[in-house]
Amino acid sequence: METPYFGLGWTYPCDLWSIGCILVELCSGEALFQTHENLEHLAMMERVLEPLPEHMVQKADRGAEKYFRRGSRLNWPEGAISRESIRAVNKMDRLKNLVSQHVVGASRFSLIDLLHGLLKFDPSERITVRDALNHPFFENMA
Repeated sequence: METPYFGLGWTYPCDLWSIGCILVELCSGEALFQTHENLEHLAMMERVLEPLPEHMVQKADRGAEKYFRRGSRLNWPEGAISRESIRAVNKMDRLKNLVSQHVVGASRFSLIDLLHGLLKFDPSERITVRDALNHPFFENMA
């Protein structure tokens, strides 16, 4: 995730994040994070994946402070713009459960593993292109 919310800049692994989102969309038929509101988007990402890494929040520029309280904790749901926004986040499921609703068989587990590698918040921890292409999920496709 290279997000303008943090002011941390962009690097090529952002494409891998996008591919992860697209793979989920291909499985479910819906965009993974359907929102245009920044805090809601961050809350959805935490709900589906995990809390945002503290080290990324600490490095964020001053403009990101409005999304957090008490250091690195997301200002959610207190900062939500509406009850509809809270409902939209609350209806989100963990990535494993979301994929399991739409994918059956052995490929489900390897897809979930691949997605966890693609959807790491910190680009330095995200799976590389080479490792993604060599992932067992794609070997099972042949």
